[in-house]
Amino acid sequence: MQSFRRYQNMRIIDRDMNIAEGDYILDGITIRTRKGYLNDTKDEEGNNLPALETHDGNHVEHWKNGVLHYEDGPAVIDVRDGVEEWWLDGKQVEAVKS
Repeated sequence: MQSFRRYQNMRIIDRDMNIAEGDYILDGITIRTRKGYLNDTKDEEGNNLPALETHDGNHVEHWKNGVLHYEDGPAVIDVRDGVEEWWLDGKQVEAVKS
């Protein structure tokens, strides 16, 4: 699956021409937005939910305020293609070795 990186700093408008807010399900992908931007959220227990995730679990992307960002691991994971990309504040960085 292709990354959504082209949506960095891009405000998302829903089908009703409103600024996207909340969770959307589209073609087997859950998309989470805040104030029109892709953005991770938290569940009821405080666990992080990625801004984009396929329902089969093969593709996950972490975003913060409209840019790829994740401090606790790779921001983009695609299991099927074997891809892991590390991003901080919208900039791709070297993978962190533990």
